Amino acid sequence: MKLYPTILSFVVLLSIFSCNPKKKGDNVVGTPSTAVKDMPVQKGAVKAKEKPLLTSTDPLKIFHKLYPIDVLKPESKDTFEKYGIEFSGICYSCDLAEIKVAKDLVQFVNVCDSNEIYQLRNFSYTANDSTLRIKTEHSEFILRKVEKEPIFELKIIGEPFLLKNKRIAKFYTQDMLIEQFEVHDCGDFQG
Repeated sequence: MKLYPTILSFVVLLSIFSCNPKKKGDNVVGTPSTAVKDMPVQKGAVKAKEKPLLTSTDPLKIFHKLYPIDVLKPESKDTFEKYGIEFSGICYSCDLAEIKVAKDLVQFVNVCDSNEIYQLRNFSYTANDSTLRIKTEHSEFILRKVEKEPIFELKIIGEPFLLKNKRIAKFYTQDMLIEQFEVHDCGDFQG
């Protein structure tokens, strides 16, 4: 009789160790190995179409990336002739700021040096199709659409907002529309 429990134990142990639920080809759900968990993600591995995009329901979409412009021909009824690229801020002083807006970040970026950035992270905003209001502790930025095309006038209420090499323009338009405006050649200048 002593042999019976030993054989039974042997059979039970054999059956336990012989079961392998993770055979090739089986659809078994399990936890990833530590090698997979610790694998670094390479920059640029995400394809462009996989990046999150601002959707049409996002009120910030039209304010996403704004480029500084100026009134060149105030008498013109054609928006793309009336406004244009500010020559002095691009070619001479190279001190204008473009504005990039996201839900949790506002950036003022020098148009000649994209590494020269001032960021706002502590703000609230309200937005619709024609106006964006950004409130910080000391200032309020109001971008209001002033033409049929997306041309925005920027007003700053509160403390003066002065940034080195990132001068705030009075008018902005969407970055993707810049090619429709007259662009001056800077010639021998740095811009």
